Amino acid sequence: RGLCQKRHLPRRLACLCTSSGEIRSLFDSLHFTCGSLKMETEKIMSNGDTKKAGKSAAEEARTLSEMLEKFTQQLKTAGEDDNAEFNALRLCSQDPYPGDGEKAEQEEAWLQENGYTDPAWIMERERDVTAAAMEAEVAQVLRDTGSHEKALEHFSLALELDPGVLDHWALRAQANFTMKNYREAFRDCISVHKDIRPVAMWKIGGRVLSILNQYVLSEVWLRRASRLTEGNDYEALLLFQQTRIHRFYDPLTEGSSVQVKFTKYGRAVFCSEDVEDGQELFRDTPVVSCQSDDSAKAHPACSHCAVSLLTAEDYFGMDTLRKMNKAQKAIIRKAWPKVNVYPCPHCKREKYCSLECRTHAWRQHHCHLCPHINPPAAKLYDFCAKGTTQEKGMWNSMFSPMIMARIWANILTRVKEQGVKGEPTVEQWSRAKEPYRRFLGFGVSGFVKQIPKMVKIMKEIFQNTEIKYKIDELEFERRYYQVACNVQSFGPPCVTWHEFVAEFHRTSRPGENHRRVAQEMRGEPKDVTFGGLYPLQSSLNHSCDKNVDVMDGLVDGKPGVVIRAKQAIKKGGELFTTYIDTSMQRPQRRAWLYRAYHFWCECERCKYEGDDSSTCTQCDKKARKDSPFSVCSRCHRAWYCSPKCQKVAWKAGHKKICKVWPST
Repeated sequence: RGLCQKRHLPRRLACLCTSSGEIRSLFDSLHFTCGSLKMETEKIMSNGDTKKAGKSAAEEARTLSEMLEKFTQQLKTAGEDDNAEFNALRLCSQDPYPGDGEKAEQEEAWLQENGYTDPAWIMERERDVTAAAMEAEVAQVLRDTGSHEKALEHFSLALELDPGVLDHWALRAQANFTMKNYREAFRDCISVHKDIRPVAMWKIGGRVLSILNQYVLSEVWLRRASRLTEGNDYEALLLFQQTRIHRFYDPLTEGSSVQVKFTKYGRAVFCSEDVEDGQELFRDTPVVSCQSDDSAKAHPACSHCAVSLLTAEDYFGMDTLRKMNKAQKAIIRKAWPKVNVYPCPHCKREKYCSLECRTHAWRQHHCHLCPHINPPAAKLYDFCAKGTTQEKGMWNSMFSPMIMARIWANILTRVKEQGVKGEPTVEQWSRAKEPYRRFLGFGVSGFVKQIPKMVKIMKEIFQNTEIKYKIDELEFERRYYQVACNVQSFGPPCVTWHEFVAEFHRTSRPGENHRRVAQEMRGEPKDVTFGGLYPLQSSLNHSCDKNVDVMDGLVDGKPGVVIRAKQAIKKGGELFTTYIDTSMQRPQRRAWLYRAYHFWCECERCKYEGDDSSTCTQCDKKARKDSPFSVCSRCHRAWYCSPKCQKVAWKAGHKKICKVWPST
């Protein structure tokens, strides 16, 4: 999700899963496939001229304009249909996690110790069905008017008069829950045998357990509610995912000013308190990372932690250094920071900044990917060494395929750490894959058919490991989209060149030698760009008018990301980053987002911007060809058929997003 523009500045995010690092015109060699929609746009040459095919330039322009208009409408329809059909709850699994059985036993013991498993107490009375029904009706009236304490008394009386009515148990459990009598609410729920327990009581019990931080049992109760309704109870599905979010993300956000919640679009990050413009919100470290292939060719860095390993020889070049005299070389040698490089002792293909990084990388993944140990991996390293992001039949993405290989290799490492001998069980595989389950991916099937050579290489690599990992097309595609939809670029905020420049200027003296060294400095080297999967940062949703910046920073002394507020945000406000270059016009932004992330953007900015002067942004009225509508004089991103429409749009929301946006 990002290609940096300049070090020390917030990164402008651009799709890492697109075929080009440059964000160009919407229809510049752009191909989309979405369901039955297949349309190939006319290619534009790099100088902007349309290729001629025996037609005049005017005819070509009209043909292209009509084609783009038709394409835009088809794309919009497909995108809006996908948005309507998208259901985050359907994409999220309710499968138990490895070890949940043991945790459930621990939680059950806690409930027993704290008196939650005792049956609810009710006074014995003579059964009176009619009186019980009347008491229940009174209780519901009191509840609806906000008299919850009185309602609870009448619900209890209804139960005492007729304890065999399940609805009365459910109503009292709900009343106790509303009054925050969580122990009593849970006791009411377990007083009804699980075989006849209503869905409402399974949900109440699940909510109580979630509040008590007994998340595994909470999931058990809410999973039962979902199954009883065959997945058609929206509330049960939502409560389950909210519980799972608390379970896995509360530890990550502890002590910060943010929290993760589950919304209709899936995970989202919100402020848990008012924050100020520029305030740091959280820092994050990647679960797995890898340097992009083009960056690795231009700027050496530690393969494990992303620290710059750029030397003076790399920067100036050996030919330039040979032409310098001893004094000039001494100036460079004194100012350039010491760089220690520790290559893999077996293959020499990977370089590290320390023995510690080399050891960690070996244990995590390189023990399975080292070409000396696993010869088929040499083909993967050979491709990555080319420094290209696309090659027909091989690869077509900005992130390196090595990050996918490292995920699979790390899963194998986690399998071995369980002491597996022979074929791993389903439970052992599930435990090994656990860290990557939080990264959801979504895309159009069939992508692997474009890169069969890379699929073959991965198959060969992981069929040659001690424990075999089956890489079929489905596994490859799922892992590809998992990376494509979550990867965030990052790098060290300061590289060796920055340290050199600072020291050089500090010690600079008038004279020919310093002047010669300064003349040979070619400017800032290419950035160190890694792609990583971040557990918390990946939960940020997109907006074309973001309110946070994702910046390079140090986390525990190693490169990671720092998220800062771009403006003041109120408690409960959602945090938004951006996945693409937002200097583009709305049609281009939406097309890129649909292509890379498969959703049609409906953020506040997209709602109140238009496509072009042919349509009124407010009322969708079409303009005559010889009389285009007037554009907003400030942002130049919205067009109106009349001052009335402009005023209506301004009050409705255009005011919030109207600003001078940078242009491409």
